[in-house]
Amino acid sequence: MTNTGDFRRYSVAGDVNVAIDKYFSASRSSAAPEYEPEDKPDYGIKVKGIGRRKSKKELVREQREAAARAAVILVTAVLVVAMVAGALSTMAKKHELTKQIESAERTLSTSQSEYVRMSTKLDSLVSMSMIDEYAVNKLGMCKVSNSQIRYIDVSQYKEEREAAAARLLKENK
Repeated sequence: MTNTGDFRRYSVAGDVNVAIDKYFSASRSSAAPEYEPEDKPDYGIKVKGIGRRKSKKELVREQREAAARAAVILVTAVLVVAMVAGALSTMAKKHELTKQIESAERTLSTSQSEYVRMSTKLDSLVSMSMIDEYAVNKLGMCKVSNSQIRYIDVSQYKEEREAAAARLLKENK
């Protein structure tokens, strides 16, 4: 089904009066609204149509620009690979050092437990009861009785020593 407004719009598209009436009239016709294409998003890709032939200078310039862009991309890729390799190397070294630390901690723990075991064994061998038993059974000694204990008065010895020191001082003067 066609609308008369549609034919008129196409038939008198260049007439200014019709355009003014169309856009500024208060009443609307039953014609379908005019289609206005939406703006397409720009993705940074530009398509060039077939145009004039480029000169040799322009071609050489474009090749140099493309080579420069390729060099920038290559340098960037090399830097990214170098950074990734450096990070992996650092992680590997950290892992290796962590394993060495864990091994050293295990060795330390084993050594500490061995020290505790040997200290306990030494303490049991050096106890007074063990010394008494060794002295009596192996060496044939007996325990001291009170009658065998002698007390010495050191005060007399001390006085004799002080007197001898005083005589030496007088002789040396």
